[in-house]
Amino acid sequence: MGITLPEALFDQAKRHASKDQPTLLSFVTTLSRDVSPKELFQKAKTHFVGERFYWQNPDKTLKMAGLGVTKQFLADQTKDAYVELAERVQRLKRDTVTNATVKETGPLYFGGFSFDPERETDKEWQSFKDGLFYLPLFMITERQDAQYLTVNFPVYIDDDYSKCEAVCKQWEKIMNSPLPKLEIDSLAAVQELEPEHFLASAREVIELIQGSKEIHKVVLSRRMGMRFTSQVDSGAILEQMLATQENSYFFVLENGSAVFFGATPERLVSLADGELHSSCVAGSAPRGESEEQDEKLGQALLKDGKNLREHHFVVEMIEATFKRFANELSLSSEPVLLKNRDIQHLYMNIHAKVHPETNLLEVVEALHPTPALGGLPQKLALAVIRMKEKNDRGFYGAPIGFIDADFEGEFAVAIRSGLIIDAMGILFAGCGIVADSVPEEELKETKIKFQPMLRVLGGMEHE
Repeated sequence: MGITLPEALFDQAKRHASKDQPTLLSFVTTLSRDVSPKELFQKAKTHFVGERFYWQNPDKTLKMAGLGVTKQFLADQTKDAYVELAERVQRLKRDTVTNATVKETGPLYFGGFSFDPERETDKEWQSFKDGLFYLPLFMITERQDAQYLTVNFPVYIDDDYSKCEAVCKQWEKIMNSPLPKLEIDSLAAVQELEPEHFLASAREVIELIQGSKEIHKVVLSRRMGMRFTSQVDSGAILEQMLATQENSYFFVLENGSAVFFGATPERLVSLADGELHSSCVAGSAPRGESEEQDEKLGQALLKDGKNLREHHFVVEMIEATFKRFANELSLSSEPVLLKNRDIQHLYMNIHAKVHPETNLLEVVEALHPTPALGGLPQKLALAVIRMKEKNDRGFYGAPIGFIDADFEGEFAVAIRSGLIIDAMGILFAGCGIVADSVPEEELKETKIKFQPMLRVLGGMEHE
């Protein structure tokens, strides 16, 4: 399937360029649905390994795959990552010539932020730092109505049209590539890391909450280490996530030999057409082995005081944050059950009309972390997490998603997630500690939350 870039658009980009500053040409064209974004992600393995992303929303109305890196933003601790990315987005708007007219096409940055930029970045997260976003060379966007290809590349004042032809040939090579064989090599070892430290920390946090009138909840996380027989293919991870998980945002973000991935049930926030949307997800219970048992567990969750309080903390915080940026708030009347393969949650929706000139990144930064991933109140909970957790969470529990040149986009909360570097992997899970928590029960809850990505990586083959 060949493409041709209009010479008129290329000429416009050249005229927009200056001697010192190239123009970003962002060309959008409609594709037939012969090849899905997932398949194009797989086909690009030999061309752009370590430079790909994938995104799919829970109702499958939006699927995106990014191939290659035209611009990259890698944050560090010298500046607020949200502010720095906002400046990049402003420049993107100023320096781009595009024919894009459809949302989720044209120039946009995809990536994520770290959970806590005040912590020193651990070795395994060095490829991601405090934030990693990139503008892809090729991006495939599949919506309900059509499938689109976006091509992003710089045009300098002295370029000629042969540059466009070279980019088009690169796209043809991807299209003509065979689908690779996808498999996850056998697990050599799986180990839950420091469960006794988690139990001790949980006991200390419970005592702290019980003796304080200021702090109500702290979310503690823990890790699971994995070792494989050879380097793990992120395309195989994606295939397994889509095959085994449901009702989730699916994401894969590569940077060199490191890949962060997950199937998260939790939207943080989206902004489109003047409306903010968020989901309040908190409280959890396992799925039942039979329909009858599953119904019983779900109904118990809907009536459980501890989980309802945890969920209410999240609702209150998101509602209060939205009021800073929007009005005409609308909230679901009561929680319902959100069911994934291994776990079920309490779930509510909230949306509002946004104030003019609201910057989505400001809303993301204000919301993160919600009480579902940090605790309540936010700053005190983060301080406790820094004291009790030995390791940097990196991107776990943090915002991941995309933002376009008009500051619209969507971010999810990166839970049910893992990090793979070559043949080594780390899975993450967390739980909310409140005054009446029982440490051993919280440990069991994290074991359940490991299951989705453990299943994806072949750690539950005989279940």
